[in-house]
Amino acid sequence: MPPVPTVGGVPSPSAGPVALPAPTPLLGTEQGPPAGYVTMRALRVAATPQGAAVLLVDAAGAKVVPIFIGDGEALSIHLRLSGRRAQRPLTHDLMDSTLRELGARLVHVRVDRIEGGVFFGTVVLQQGPRAIAIDARPSDAIALAVGNAVPIHVAPAVIAEAGLGAEALDAPPAPEPRQTL
Repeated sequence: MPPVPTVGGVPSPSAGPVALPAPTPLLGTEQGPPAGYVTMRALRVAATPQGAAVLLVDAAGAKVVPIFIGDGEALSIHLRLSGRRAQRPLTHDLMDSTLRELGARLVHVRVDRIEGGVFFGTVVLQQGPRAIAIDARPSDAIALAVGNAVPIHVAPAVIAEAGLGAEALDAPPAPEPRQTL
């Protein structure tokens, strides 16, 4: 295949069709979590001395994984958990609308690993026959999952490293976020 002409490293529109890489293989399907992953749910946004954290809890309520999040994500998750919306679309509302317009739907999200104290996640989409896995901050993935009522799957290594016992549920809820957006 001849080289594809580029402009600033990006294929030129006049270059014609460009072969795209194959979609990322998916871990898990709609029928259940990826092998070994634990299905958890976002319980609430909690106030901690270090800032807001979304608390993920397993079905038995025995394990809690706190993930520290920014103010925007805290507001979005809080509103979505309470079934409310901001006066104008927040970033996660925009993403939901964009996916719908493109004919894609959220299948599930994953919290895959922790590296150097940073959590890594994946958003799994379906667009027609195409399955798509997209790298995402877990806070964004969780906000999308809550708003679309899809499963949140957490890798066992994440639970082993960051998981706490049920006593973590005693953390006070975060104060009602201000909607100045």
